[in-house]
Amino acid sequence: MTNPDAKDACKHTSLYLDVSPHASKAGFKRPNKRQRISAATQEGRVLKEIELLTCKELVEDEMAFPGPLVLPGDDLAEDPESPPQDFNEWRDEEERNPVTQERKTIYIVSSPLIEKSLSKMQAWSVCSSRNSAKKQDTEAVSPPDIRDIVEYLSAFFYGMDVKIFKQPFHWQKWDSYEGAVLKSSNTEKRIGLRTPSEELFGIRCRASPDGVSPMQVNLNDVLDALAENIPSDAHSIMILLDQDMYEGDGDIFCAGRAYGGSRIAAVSKFRDQPLCAPRDNGHAWPSSHCAAYIKQLCHLESYTTKPQPVRRKHNSGPLHAAIKATSGTVRHESSVPSEAPTAQWLGRIAITMAHELCHCLGLDHCVYFACAMQGCGSVEEAQRQPPYVCPVCLEKLCAAIGEGVVYGWSDEARSMAIREKYVRDRYEALRRVCERWGNPSVSRMFAGYRAWLDVVIERSL
Repeated sequence: MTNPDAKDACKHTSLYLDVSPHASKAGFKRPNKRQRISAATQEGRVLKEIELLTCKELVEDEMAFPGPLVLPGDDLAEDPESPPQDFNEWRDEEERNPVTQERKTIYIVSSPLIEKSLSKMQAWSVCSSRNSAKKQDTEAVSPPDIRDIVEYLSAFFYGMDVKIFKQPFHWQKWDSYEGAVLKSSNTEKRIGLRTPSEELFGIRCRASPDGVSPMQVNLNDVLDALAENIPSDAHSIMILLDQDMYEGDGDIFCAGRAYGGSRIAAVSKFRDQPLCAPRDNGHAWPSSHCAAYIKQLCHLESYTTKPQPVRRKHNSGPLHAAIKATSGTVRHESSVPSEAPTAQWLGRIAITMAHELCHCLGLDHCVYFACAMQGCGSVEEAQRQPPYVCPVCLEKLCAAIGEGVVYGWSDEARSMAIREKYVRDRYEALRRVCERWGNPSVSRMFAGYRAWLDVVIERSL
């Protein structure tokens, strides 16, 4: 789809702040307001005096934390009975690995270096998408700097140490296969992954079923190699691959996977590169709640009954501020700043990496609100989801870190003041990162997130 001029862009005059009309058709029933508040509490129920990290005014404000969209093809539409995980279920999870002073570091492993024996593998990270035919689209875009990714994750997991894993992994030949692109996804070959400890793992690979990537690597095999190289001070370790990934034979692709009990995760930046990612038609987050857009995706004329949507003129609140900060920024490609494709790529990868690392902290997928911890069924759905975590997931995330490394977190006499300060400091750290990329012509996500944070921080004081 060609991007319209700003003057022709959707004005987003009405929003869906609860689930879309498709949710009931899919069989998804969102937990009600009382259940959502209860899910965030340590008591597991609503009391007269509730102490949450998100003020009650914001928890109940749908312009701060709207519901999940649940559009056709979305993860919750395909799995509407996905079980919710409240705070107590998270806390009691036996396989959850606690953050401690001795194990509070997240390590990020750069994509393995390709040795000369496997030089044909260089082509695997080049998108084969047919969506872009213009010369400017086919020119290489600089991938995000891993230091910028570490900066974002350091703010998101405020209080933990996020470091680049210094010892490189290497791709090399496993047998006679030299990395030529295979003709069929039904054929599997193996390449070698040499770890810093000089162990060599055989990694399955295949051609991608949808033809978007030349070849894919099997993420389970990669994670096996990663599991053997966890530093003693690591809480978790993640490898960021240039190549496309798949998990099982029936998968088209997999953008990321984490095994929390094993403290290992893998994310591919392949599908988030500008050539592969869907073009921004003005309805990526924060404008994904636009009623006109949702009606179009839900094909409302196909419904025999018309659900009553929660629609409002958006004139206040964090979501309103985010939309206002990014409105009128959908333009022709010729007017996009040169750094914009890289910044947009950075935003998409950073959110995926944060999501998977939250799994390493024991968080399951969220069903309570639109949230960075929702499950994701497609690249398109990923672009519609917010970068923030909802009030329920914020309780889990902050408790996971706070109980381990924040002095005084469990001190009954002053714990609430310490916890509130931690949340404000975390939000401020995220806002500083967003300010770097806060020009909406460069990144609508970062610009919208910054505006959302501005209002949330102000209302939390």
